[in-house]
Amino acid sequence: MRNDNDMTDPGRNEPPAPSRPRSVVRSMIWATVPVLLVVQLLASAGVEVSSFWSQIRQLDARIARVTESRAELIAEPLWKMRYDQVTSVLNEIMHDETIAAAAVYDDTGVAIARVVARPSDQSVAEVSRPINYRNGNIAVQAGRIAIAYSYATVYTDTSSQLMLLIVVGLLATLATVVALRISADIFIGKPLAAIMSAIQRSKQDGRAYPADIKSSNEFGQLARAFNSMQHTTSGALDRLGHMASHDPLTGLPNRRSLSERLVTLSNDAGSPDSLIAFCFIDLDDFKGINDTFGHDAGDKFLVHISERLREAVEPQDWVARLGGDEFVVIRPEVSNAATAQAFARQLLDAISEPIRLHDKQVIPRASIGLAVRRAGDPELSHLPALADIALYHAKSKAPGTVAVLDEALQRDYRRRRDLELAIPTGFAEGQFEVWYQSLVDLESQAVVGLEALIRWRHPEHGVIGPGEFLPLIERSGNNARLTRYVLTDACRALQRLASAGRPQIRIAINLPPSELADHSLATELRETCARFDVAPSSLELEITEGSLINNIASASETLHRLRRLGATIALDDFGTGYSSLAHLRRFPLDRVKIDKAFISEIPGSAEDQAIVAVIASLAGTLGLTLVAEGIERAEQAQAMREMGVTLGQGFLYQRPQPLEAVLQWLEGQAVPESRILAESPPIAPEFAA
Repeated sequence: MRNDNDMTDPGRNEPPAPSRPRSVVRSMIWATVPVLLVVQLLASAGVEVSSFWSQIRQLDARIARVTESRAELIAEPLWKMRYDQVTSVLNEIMHDETIAAAAVYDDTGVAIARVVARPSDQSVAEVSRPINYRNGNIAVQAGRIAIAYSYATVYTDTSSQLMLLIVVGLLATLATVVALRISADIFIGKPLAAIMSAIQRSKQDGRAYPADIKSSNEFGQLARAFNSMQHTTSGALDRLGHMASHDPLTGLPNRRSLSERLVTLSNDAGSPDSLIAFCFIDLDDFKGINDTFGHDAGDKFLVHISERLREAVEPQDWVARLGGDEFVVIRPEVSNAATAQAFARQLLDAISEPIRLHDKQVIPRASIGLAVRRAGDPELSHLPALADIALYHAKSKAPGTVAVLDEALQRDYRRRRDLELAIPTGFAEGQFEVWYQSLVDLESQAVVGLEALIRWRHPEHGVIGPGEFLPLIERSGNNARLTRYVLTDACRALQRLASAGRPQIRIAINLPPSELADHSLATELRETCARFDVAPSSLELEITEGSLINNIASASETLHRLRRLGATIALDDFGTGYSSLAHLRRFPLDRVKIDKAFISEIPGSAEDQAIVAVIASLAGTLGLTLVAEGIERAEQAQAMREMGVTLGQGFLYQRPQPLEAVLQWLEGQAVPESRILAESPPIAPEFAA
């Protein structure tokens, strides 16, 4: 079987494979042997050189003694001219292989005897001594003897000895290397190999493998320290692995473990057709728990919830906390979707048992998104996202319930996801359009203002209302961009209105909550108005009660800056939020807009009439202008006038339209209804007002 690593692309330059590292023992031998060999050779050479010079000196001394002795033997025959005896004495020393030649000279310097033993191709040395003859009172120098000798024998012996020493040295070095290799393997190589083997095995599966070294030397001590470190590290890694895959607060598996669990479920399923129930749980208003009781109590609350989930499931089920107030419960095998839904409701019931926090009973509430898939389904790994779609529906439509994923929810999710991804393109291609709806004086029926309302003319989905895409704009972080977009269009519209002879008409734009925390908004508004040469006092900025309480100090500062520029501040949808009278007193407000929910049943609802009357009386006392939203019938307008409401807005007067249609309508040239509907077929009352 070929390894994947062997299947290389011939067209691609592969990096060279790393060379095999040299072992410590081998490196030590390669570093030691040359030095050992050189030292051995130098020592042998030194011994031989010393021996050579010693032999040279001995030979010189021996030849000198031979010359002295021969001179004494030759003295009398030489003096008496017995030259044959002289020659005979010379011949006696020729057996010495070191002597090459000998000669005797008389007192006149004439050679009377010469003996040559052998020719020599090497340099020779020569010893010369005088021959003295003594006889009684006679003492004369009869002549001179000279002996030539060669060092060839010494050279030969020395060379033989040197070669012998070299061979012995090499053999000794080899023996030393073998001994060194064996001892190094025993005392160094094997301990290191044992430690390296333990390290490699530990790297393969993460387990601790001790190095089995029994010696008491430094390597034994190192092995014991290594084994102790392995044990400590293994325990630490086990703890880190557990921490990496489990929630530190509740001890439940975390998000990292989820994908591994889904793979395990797919592999361990008894049958590809077995059903898996995935419950995505999100606690309702957990932020309120933290804000009311503190974060420590919030943590205790989450621990209680995790314990209840553990107790509510079977041993084969899997419970995890993904983070924050999100939990997951997986039942690996259910008979059908109805059984899975009943299981999810059991989890809700278990969660909803009261919990005591700071001596107060708190009833937890949660929403569950349920997705059921077969074990062999390719979408099994997408279960978290699928269940999240159902959870989103439960949270937005009916908190505290179980929402089961179906085709309709998936279609809604795909549409929502497509729109969210298309937001940058929508801005870049100018797909967002600002439409305008008139604000009229209820007495004179004169148009005194327009409200800027955003629409999205999508190339595939047609005109989309703000109720669908504004949450997506907010989630994508494009609130500020959209506000600047609407502000720019409103200033351009004010220019057109002035050119059309309607400079008195003001335009209102809605500010999202996030904009009230942006202290640069006033500066940008002033610069935008200056660019289009319109007065900031021609703008009205509408805010909601909810946006005020999120950051009261920051919102108040931003509103005062806008107010100083001359812009009008209106409180929109009054009565549907916190309805705090303190807001009317604390913030620089000019107008209050009554939500259409209180207008729709008038004049038939006495309760709504009473509420509007109270709001009108309060607004009059505080000097605030009152605006009624959602007026669709003449009797509603009459009731508003009778209760002191000054301004009105709704389908009775005009539907939201593009600026061109509004300008024609203001000129008294009514735009055919069919044209407006053809341009914007999806317009519906729930987002058109």
